[in-house]
Amino acid sequence: MPDKKKFIRLKGKKRKFHGNRHVKVEILPDSEASKQENIAETSTSNLTAASDEVTSSSASEFRSLPASKRKLDCDSSSEDEEECTDGFRLIDISILMSIFNTFLCPKCKSGHIVMKEDITAKMGLVSQLSLECSAEKCSYSMSFYTSSRVNNKSKAFEANRRAVLAMRNIGVGHQGLVKFCGTMNMLAPMNANSYTDHVTAIHGAAEVVAKASMKSAAEETKEFYEPEEDGVYDVGISADGTWRRRGYSSSYGVVTGMSLVTGKVLDIEIMSKECRECITWSSKKGSEEFEHWWEGHQHNCHANFEGSSGAMDAAGCVRIFQRSVEQHSLRYVEFLGDGDSKAYNEITEASVYGEKPVTKLECVDHVQKRMGSRLRSLKKRLGKTHLSDGKGIGGKGRLTDKVIDNLQVYYGKAIRNNTHSIEDMENAVLAIFHHTRSTDANPDHNLCPKGETSWCGYQRDLAKNTNEYSHSHPLPEAVSDSILPVFTDLSKSQLLSSCLHGGTQNQNEAFNALIWQRATKETHSSLPTVELATFLAVGIFNNGAKAILDVLENLGIKPGCQTKKCLKKIDYDRLRHSTRKSSDKQKNKRKKIRQRKKGYIDNLSEKEGTKYEAGAF
Repeated sequence: MPDKKKFIRLKGKKRKFHGNRHVKVEILPDSEASKQENIAETSTSNLTAASDEVTSSSASEFRSLPASKRKLDCDSSSEDEEECTDGFRLIDISILMSIFNTFLCPKCKSGHIVMKEDITAKMGLVSQLSLECSAEKCSYSMSFYTSSRVNNKSKAFEANRRAVLAMRNIGVGHQGLVKFCGTMNMLAPMNANSYTDHVTAIHGAAEVVAKASMKSAAEETKEFYEPEEDGVYDVGISADGTWRRRGYSSSYGVVTGMSLVTGKVLDIEIMSKECRECITWSSKKGSEEFEHWWEGHQHNCHANFEGSSGAMDAAGCVRIFQRSVEQHSLRYVEFLGDGDSKAYNEITEASVYGEKPVTKLECVDHVQKRMGSRLRSLKKRLGKTHLSDGKGIGGKGRLTDKVIDNLQVYYGKAIRNNTHSIEDMENAVLAIFHHTRSTDANPDHNLCPKGETSWCGYQRDLAKNTNEYSHSHPLPEAVSDSILPVFTDLSKSQLLSSCLHGGTQNQNEAFNALIWQRATKETHSSLPTVELATFLAVGIFNNGAKAILDVLENLGIKPGCQTKKCLKKIDYDRLRHSTRKSSDKQKNKRKKIRQRKKGYIDNLSEKEGTKYEAGAF
């Protein structure tokens, strides 16, 4: 066998590390690194200065801050590094038994400790453990529960109450807790009746926290207004309703009123048109037994609303307005609504504030959606009808879904960019129509903004004295004539004047999502469950995840170090995520992704033709 060749390892030049190409982390020069550190410090200081900005800025500047930043005063510094010895740990009991078996009896010093579990004494998730000496003649014995009780007066254990609160905070009921315990090889939790008792206790504590949070939000709102002669503050409110089930057939609904300045919840109205107990007793109606039952039940009946589900929104808004002065010394003289219900009409008819009028404001997002809805409805209504040029309204180069989406976006921009003047807003809306129908042979850009910074390429060419702009995809004249009535209706001064504030109901939609995260729409929820979900959502929406600390304290439970750390991290991450998402870079990125998806879907539809349509095949 020939000898192996020997290779001399030459020392090469050390390669400079430029960062991980997967996570895009770079090693910066000292000067650049110091700049990045300054930027990071500035960002962190901005996160922790939310409350300072509230008191030092005007209402308009405060409203421009990210939503979470307006509401959360979250310290970005880490929790003290001291060890926390309290709280609960998941541990395999067989490991614990084997460890105790190595300990000598503290009494006889000869036998070993034997740990046993008394299954018959189990209380929900809490077990009773006992320690005994293995020596026959030794009488050493000790028993204890794996959790302390909530307080001396209550029989409830802290572990059980925390578990039920955790389940309800993530929208999981009793069966969800059973499945969790079964998967984790834990003992079965408390039965359904005990679970309901815990929910009732948590319901009361969460209601106290929610009411205190709304009262504090009302006082914070007053800081941006001056009181009237009668000591009442005239403020603006954004009100919106949400239902547990879609399709306007829900038995439960929640109406929420939020401050237009702080974005915090000021009042809620939870309505139900169903009572399961009443349904059960309905067969005995008219009997003496029913009358006796009704005397004790009528004050606790879950049904607090009569009418259709769609009428809940208007009725809830009226109730919120009627008690505003008595509850918070506030008058909601500005009403921001989405225009989906008759809430404003009923508030006006009820004259809730006497001769004091209530001004209607429109949600810009909902008004913007009207453009897309009207155009899609027009396209569907005309269908395959031939226009004046002998072609349909849809198809390549005509009114496609992508064109409708673009017109809707342009309409929204025209409103948001001209909140200073109703005249400029009207011109901007009509400029969209004239711009989209313009051609090289017949340009029509008189209403487009002029100057080198104009969004209109034709006007930029005029300002720069160049000839680079070309009308690449104008709408045919027949199509533009068909959509003209839509632009005419949506450019009326009566509608646009109610959009001069430039506000939206995104805050309301975010709050609605928090409610149904805790009372999911996929499974049935009773009124107490919906109420509990709403109370928890109010505290968390107004004050952050740390509102759970107040709920625990109202239950008589000391929150503990681990709970504080976890909730503080949730709030900080939410604040950081909100700040990042509100940056121009992230907004442009999301916009490009949406546009790419819309174009991709349109291209596929055009390539494949009709593949699915009701009754078409």
